[in-house]
Amino acid sequence: MKMHVKSGKKEKAVKIINKEGDLFTVSIGDKIYELDVVKVEQGVYSILRNGESINMEMIAVDNSGSYKVNTLYKSFDIDVVPAITFGKEGKSRSNSHQLIKAPMPGRIVKIKVKEGDRVTEGTPLVVLSAMKMENELRSEGDGIVHKISIKEDEVVKDNQLLIDIKEIDKTE
Repeated sequence: MKMHVKSGKKEKAVKIINKEGDLFTVSIGDKIYELDVVKVEQGVYSILRNGESINMEMIAVDNSGSYKVNTLYKSFDIDVVPAITFGKEGKSRSNSHQLIKAPMPGRIVKIKVKEGDRVTEGTPLVVLSAMKMENELRSEGDGIVHKISIKEDEVVKDNQLLIDIKEIDKTE
């Protein structure tokens, strides 16, 4: 699973390389970390790294991936966005279509559009729950929802096609 985490002007690519139980191997930017992550209660996590323990509370601001994060010494806001862009990382263009694919395995919480809907860049399409977080997938351009290949509550695989959007030719 790959995502981008943004706090203020800083943005880092975060990728879960391996997960075995509570043990995670993650890359954040160009560094690799081994973490033992335990969910203490809803939105509260205990993270152990190199013998150091950090307790973190993540409070969802809304369903768009924005969180208020509190630790013992700091509070800050972050935005978590699945790393899906056209081409190499999950979304692709094919014959004037946006192919919206699952950036990670998860469960479809909500489908926010229906076939035939007109969408613009940034239109919320689907809410995908993965790794105890809800990720809102959005349109990367203007178009018409051509086909929805999933249903709410369906479990999807990484890179599974979710929605096909026929792009609108801007020269028309």
